[in-house]
Amino acid sequence: MKIKIAIFIAFLLLNLASCSTPEKKAAKAEAEYTEEKTATLKEYKECVKSSGGDDVKMKQCEALLKAVEAVEGGK
Repeated sequence: MKIKIAIFIAFLLLNLASCSTPEKKAAKAEAEYTEEKTATLKEYKECVKSSGGDDVKMKQCEALLKAVEAVEGGK
């Protein structure tokens, strides 16, 4: 009887320990997404600064901003 209880407790603990893995993966994915979004927004700001008000260059910069918005919409 004690062996069955010990096996059950071991099984239960292993299952509980494995539950944290998807949460860790989700947190890591969220962190990577945030880093990529931040990098793209910085790239957008630099693009706007270097455009000097040129409409053609500004449209190229807007593509970066639209890419961030598109990803946020699908999130």
